[in-house]
Amino acid sequence: MNSTCLLLDLMVYPMLISGGFIVVTLIIFVCLAARTSLLREEISNHREFNVNQRAQEIKLGKPVNQTSPFSLPKVQLGVWTMVISSSYIYLSLFKGDCAETEVNQTALVLLGIFSGTAVTSKIIDKREIKDQRPRHQNRPSRGFFTDILSDDQGISIHRFQHVVWTLVGISIYLYKIGEVKTGCALPELSDTLLLLMGISSATFVAIRSRENDAEDTPKTGVPDYTPTAVQSPPAHAGSGGNAFYG
Repeated sequence: MNSTCLLLDLMVYPMLISGGFIVVTLIIFVCLAARTSLLREEISNHREFNVNQRAQEIKLGKPVNQTSPFSLPKVQLGVWTMVISSSYIYLSLFKGDCAETEVNQTALVLLGIFSGTAVTSKIIDKREIKDQRPRHQNRPSRGFFTDILSDDQGISIHRFQHVVWTLVGISIYLYKIGEVKTGCALPELSDTLLLLMGISSATFVAIRSRENDAEDTPKTGVPDYTPTAVQSPPAHAGSGGNAFYG
């Protein structure tokens, strides 16, 4: 009986506690993401949003979602926060004492990359809102993946590659978590992978800063000009209104 209780204390209880806490945290995260603006873009012009909503409804022939689109930088920061925090809880309660481990460089670099991306994107958003320029973010959500992969021109390569490298990093990170047998050391990713993810984030931010730039000419390529009114010459005095122009 005592050995059974000891086995429960050493294995089952920590697993139930860590697993339950992680599941509850994930449920809260998903609910907040779906029902609040936690991971969504900021709507800066509600008139523009309503116009885009009506245009989308006419195109699709049915009512559309009235929520704002998902934000790729916010989604990535939120997902990595959940991955690293859940991994830390799992290792701490089930594998060992995390207080005895050294500072994990990979976790700091990952959170630094995606926190920096989110902060820079927020600064870009505030600049665009201050300039009162039309923004492709002022439109209804078209679905999670369409939102995070789309810019003002539709599905874009710079957003796609950013998502791909994020998924690669998460997959390898979780695989390494599963390989941990004892101890609480969070996994270290290779410098090459971290550098690739950093370059991906930098590329995304650089192109993201130009997504809503105003163009010098309309999209049709026709120069924007206002024709001047043509004035008729005055009629010759005493001609009864029938002036002769030589």
